[in-house]
Amino acid sequence: MVWTIELLVALLISGLAILAVAWPLLKKGPTPAWIEDDQLLELLHRKEQVLLAIKDLEFDYRVGKLSEEDYRSYDQQLRRQAIALLAQIEKVAPESAQLDASLEREILQRRKVRDGIGAAADGSEEEIAPPSKTSTSAEDKQQRPHLYCTQCGHPLDPHHRFCAMCGAPVESAPAVKSAVDVP
Repeated sequence: MVWTIELLVALLISGLAILAVAWPLLKKGPTPAWIEDDQLLELLHRKEQVLLAIKDLEFDYRVGKLSEEDYRSYDQQLRRQAIALLAQIEKVAPESAQLDASLEREILQRRKVRDGIGAAADGSEEEIAPPSKTSTSAEDKQQRPHLYCTQCGHPLDPHHRFCAMCGAPVESAPAVKSAVDVP
């Protein structure tokens, strides 16, 4: 009688495990088909393979496995393949390329505004008047250099040794010291 209870519990646990594994297969509904993403992933994978082949070719040439003539011909072929793959990637995903460019412009514009440089209407840069200072701490902050994390771009205080956002070590310039750091 005890073994029947153990057998029933084991069967119940096995059934639940099989149901959990098979549940995604049993659900009704369309499966997502991302043909463009699959094509993009394939192109990106091929690009990585070509770039690795270029690195391997350069290594083989440097260690003397290839003559200069062979190196140049193989290098030209691989670089043409890489350029063709990049062109195909741009055709498949033009939105992502445009998004990256617009993000870079926005980041550059925001950094310029933070540093006191603004973009004029004609695209040239013009100096922005600093905000009115009401306290000495605001004056101190204005005189200190602006520091940003090299990993995530988060603003840093000069006395920080690690980024508060991502934890990356701060590359500090030894020549720059603020009044807070001096004992």
